[in-house]
Amino acid sequence: MSDCSHTISREEAQRLLAAADAAKAARAEAMPTEQDALRLMTDAYRRLHELGWREAMYCPKDGTPFQVIEAGSSGIHDCHYHGEWPNGWWIASAGDLWPSHPVLWRPIPDDGKHGS
Repeated sequence: MSDCSHTISREEAQRLLAAADAAKAARAEAMPTEQDALRLMTDAYRRLHELGWREAMYCPKDGTPFQVIEAGSSGIHDCHYHGEWPNGWWIASAGDLWPSHPVLWRPIPDDGKHGS
């Protein structure tokens, strides 16, 4: 809704909660220990490097737009850096700017596809 409110039925709420519980159980099965989770995180980090992502601290600091990944987010976001180090990352979304703390960055691809 335009005012950002939304009402769901009890059945929809139960389905959402069941899906969240199932996802949590699947994560626990796939990564039962911290060491298992760290291994998976390291594998993902290495793979993202192979795909051209680099540490956020090396992003352009001249206002050039680029893309970022934040820890805990599954999105790729359009961003630029402006401000005093290390607090100058800004994600552009929905006609506004939001502060960011990305872990990885890359140039905007030549195909023009921007973040989600």
